[in-house]
Amino acid sequence: MTLQTLLHNPAYAGIYAYGRRRVDRRRQDPARPSTGRVVQTRDEWLVMIPDVLPAYITVAQFEANEAKLAANRARAETMGAVRNGPALAAGLGFCGRCGRRMMVRYHTQHSHARPEYVCCRDVTNYGARGVCQLLNAGCVDAFVERQVLAALQPAAVEVSLQAADEVISERAELEKLWQQRLERAEYEADRARRCYHLAEPENRLVVRQLEKEWETALAAQQKLREDHERFTRTSPRVLTAAERQTITTLAGDITGLWHAETTTVTDRKEIARAIIDKVQLTVIGTSERVTATIVWAGGATTPEEIVRPVRSLQQLSYYPELAARIRELAGQGIGASGIADRLEAEGYRPAKGGKRITATTIRDLMWRRLDCPAGRVHRPRPAPPGEEAGPDEWWLKHLAAELDMTTSTLYAWIHRGWITVRRESRWPHRLIAHADQQELAALRERRTRPPGWYSRRLWTDDDSTPTEPDS
Repeated sequence: MTLQTLLHNPAYAGIYAYGRRRVDRRRQDPARPSTGRVVQTRDEWLVMIPDVLPAYITVAQFEANEAKLAANRARAETMGAVRNGPALAAGLGFCGRCGRRMMVRYHTQHSHARPEYVCCRDVTNYGARGVCQLLNAGCVDAFVERQVLAALQPAAVEVSLQAADEVISERAELEKLWQQRLERAEYEADRARRCYHLAEPENRLVVRQLEKEWETALAAQQKLREDHERFTRTSPRVLTAAERQTITTLAGDITGLWHAETTTVTDRKEIARAIIDKVQLTVIGTSERVTATIVWAGGATTPEEIVRPVRSLQQLSYYPELAARIRELAGQGIGASGIADRLEAEGYRPAKGGKRITATTIRDLMWRRLDCPAGRVHRPRPAPPGEEAGPDEWWLKHLAAELDMTTSTLYAWIHRGWITVRRESRWPHRLIAHADQQELAALRERRTRPPGWYSRRLWTDDDSTPTEPDS
């Protein structure tokens, strides 16, 4: 807090200010008279008199500090400071629909943070029903990383070194001008000194005037030296031949340096922000297709269409073609595993990323969405040798279908001892029920009894059949 007060105080820039923080009665707590102070903008200050106090920094530096602090705020409209989190394009993403800056939202799953970029200003500010755009950050970060590494190839680094040489040449010319100005200031101070020493002491008025001119020349020389020292500190350091060779050698393995353990997430973000101004993202409808455009620092743009993960296959832009292909392959008698192999070979990808649409997904899609007869065929796992179902034995699913009831009810009846079962000796240890025609008739009769039939009767200790209660 002390450091923040120092950076925001205009007195360090030589400005006298009054009325920077005034009390807002609506925000003031009556029990705490010192609360409710609101920082005013510079145009709303009551008094502002520059150059009346000893200045430690210039007004330009003070204004630059103010702008930098405002840009580094978490809710700033500009890029802001680099913050924690693995999202590479954090602070760079812009919504291609409304033009607002996109926020980063993290979901922690299995101690791993999954970032996503979301444009939710309408939701937070105006109570809209849904977000403007939302997409996983993995596909965007991969696109940005690929483009950044392409921009940092050895050829680009060589161009940067040449540009650095040009900057150094320009600074050398400016240094020559500075030396000429310093020589002139030194000559003026020496000339004033010699004039002062040649004056007769009896001429007091002349001596005073010459002394004043000598002091003015010395002050101008001192100020010019201080300005030159500041210019020298901001000058770029000249690279030696060995350093240039090291940079060129390292540029040949930019990818290795980028993914090295010594390179932190903050370093990667700083590099990306140094060459990228913004990344505009536009999701095409609700599909997996996203139009991403990088706006580089020089104003050039790089558009590309990337693929994001979506929730369901129905959101894919090629879902009608995928459904037609699954129907065609199912009509040829190909199973779900074979269809999955065909789709992978033909380049169809799942909704949430990956390389293969699983057989389980295809089977569920055929059963629920496409209404394919092949999807309704159930091929149960064969029983171990010698343990197959006999003439009066049933798999629980088949017995439930025969009795027109759920398998959960059958498990309850087995638990009560109303059905005799045996279990397989190997995985998945399925149950096989025994029920001949007489037992099936008894089970059907039991199935027709109304709910609560057993709770309304009393059970005897020596008989398993219920009896009517005594009146």
